[in-house]
Amino acid sequence: MSVYTRLDDDALASLLAAYDLRLEAAEAARHGIENSTWLIDARDGLDRDRPVVLTVFERFDADTLRPYLDLLTALAEARLPVPAPLADRAGKVLRRVADKPAVLVPRLPGAHCFQPEAEHCRQLGALLADLHRQPAEPARALPDERERLAEFARHLCRLNDGDQRHAEQVLARWRDIKPGDTLVHADLFRDNALFDRQGRLTGVLDFYNACLERPEYDLAVALNDWAVAAEGRPVPRREAALLAGYRDAGGDWDAEVLNLAMAVAALRFWLSRLVGPVSDEAQGQGSKDPAEFARIFGYRFDALGEL
Repeated sequence: MSVYTRLDDDALASLLAAYDLRLEAAEAARHGIENSTWLIDARDGLDRDRPVVLTVFERFDADTLRPYLDLLTALAEARLPVPAPLADRAGKVLRRVADKPAVLVPRLPGAHCFQPEAEHCRQLGALLADLHRQPAEPARALPDERERLAEFARHLCRLNDGDQRHAEQVLARWRDIKPGDTLVHADLFRDNALFDRQGRLTGVLDFYNACLERPEYDLAVALNDWAVAAEGRPVPRREAALLAGYRDAGGDWDAEVLNLAMAVAALRFWLSRLVGPVSDEAQGQGSKDPAEFARIFGYRFDALGEL
């Protein structure tokens, strides 16, 4: 389970009471590797079902979290399918649980799709186009992805000589590309999207890597998970569907930058998984295992040709 902080039912019930909710049942979420998350069935004062999700943040402090919560609120107000933080009866959206910052959000309908078809990818592309049209201002206070990538690049020594050389070539090229000013999710993997039983996209989760960057980078992160086979090889039909959904919803991209961004994004998550915790219950291609990103990086690097 992806839970590091342990909470019993009494602790959960006490927290929910601050939101005028009553605990019915709760289970630890199995996806994600950075925070502790519970899926909670609750009822409100009128005895209506109110499913919610509690996240206890293991690495963010309150000051770091606030810009993300402001962003989620802004996106929800813009009618994007994201879970805006709930306020307790005192009007607070950020609480402390086990002496760590915690947030309660509505549980959006739907389930993760770990075997996507072209239609899932098309809808995801359209969602990214909608997201990329949102104002950049709410994301001004968020971390810079280029700086985050530079921190991960300090761990290139963990790669073999050939991979390290290829990685350095890719990063050098990426530094020559002007950073973007587009609001991007930057972590839109299969376990961060929800679909209903009819296959309709119902929710996008986990904006805690959101930032301002080029739209190609966001497309690259998504393509490296939604449009690759288990061995890391690109799946052209799914790739074309995601890009078609993005284009048809008004998005645009530079093909050369996108090809480079796919190698950069693969390297970024390869390194982040090498230096971060890995769940024993990983599910979904590319979501936990560093070796999967190593394979994807190999395919993306080869596709670049001579650098």
